[in-house]
Amino acid sequence: MPEPRRVQLNEIDDLADMITAVFGFEKWYPREQIIAGLRKPVTRRDTLIIAEDGKPVSHIRVVYNRLSVYGCEFKVASIGAVSTRAEYRGRGYAGAILDFALEEMFDRGVKILIVSGDRGLYRRNHCARAGRLYETVVGRGFASPISGLSVRRVTPDDWHLLAPLHQAESVRFVRPAGFISRLPFWWDCEHPELWLVESGRQPVAYAMLSVGWRREESKRRRELHDYAGSRAALVDALPAIFATGEIDEIGIRATGHDSELVHVLKQRGLSLHERTLGGTHRIIDLPGLMKALQPYLAGRLPARELRRLSFEQTGAGCVIRFGDEALELTLSEAAPLVLGGPKAPRVSGDLGRVLSTIFPIPFPMPGFNYV
Repeated sequence: MPEPRRVQLNEIDDLADMITAVFGFEKWYPREQIIAGLRKPVTRRDTLIIAEDGKPVSHIRVVYNRLSVYGCEFKVASIGAVSTRAEYRGRGYAGAILDFALEEMFDRGVKILIVSGDRGLYRRNHCARAGRLYETVVGRGFASPISGLSVRRVTPDDWHLLAPLHQAESVRFVRPAGFISRLPFWWDCEHPELWLVESGRQPVAYAMLSVGWRREESKRRRELHDYAGSRAALVDALPAIFATGEIDEIGIRATGHDSELVHVLKQRGLSLHERTLGGTHRIIDLPGLMKALQPYLAGRLPARELRRLSFEQTGAGCVIRFGDEALELTLSEAAPLVLGGPKAPRVSGDLGRVLSTIFPIPFPMPGFNYV
């Protein structure tokens, strides 16, 4: 079998044609845009392929980011455009290239993998549905006091207006200035609209609303994929967004740890439904993740209990110990335990009490970091 490797500059055109053919991107992206995105050095560095017959035949794009959870930072990775030419499928190429990517993620210090998809290839590699979201739908008839708020559309070039709101979030991706220009071309595959909410001239919240690239545009529906700032202002500004006449319905998703937004939505009379974060997640390095989260853990467990808690990982399994108690898990079971979700294993005894105190850890929606 050919070995996985990084794409070479002279293979970009063929790779763009392959990705377009597999995913039907020609409906949304000019070929030149795809090629320009793949030519970026940062993109080529983390674009992995298997080549045969002188051309790329299987592909995975890896994107590396950092998360901040109450000030504790750690590295995460996402994968996108995972694809194999139709005539080369069934040869194990996708599995081989994913194995190569997972090993490289571990070597580069990644703690959690975020996958937008949920199929057999990912499940076999211990990715699982995990995390928590609360969903609701708001229609054009939604009424809420605006109290002097105004809304206006902005572009990604206005990130300097949004960055202070985002940086104040306790759970967030770490996004430096200019980060959008370094994201792969498909970051906006859902055609996002950026709405800035202001009180007077002061930005107080923003919302990234996505059309959804698989939806018919005539449905005039948007999905909230990224937000920051005042939750009350965000919800109170929805009637002003509807008043533009462009939107009839907005699907709102509040992350599981966002008790403020959940409270505001319920206070406005909206019914919420619990879901997972979407796609699948895999724990890459459980001991490393928990080491990075030590300050977070120290705020939730007494020091004497924290010293008795340990995390081990070998291959596709891990062990969590608390004193004489031990919990053995596969990595497929670890993701819903750590991030939350209906498939989280039930744990009894003192170990169960301790784990229910520290898990699930808060985790954001990918938003702009979607791959």
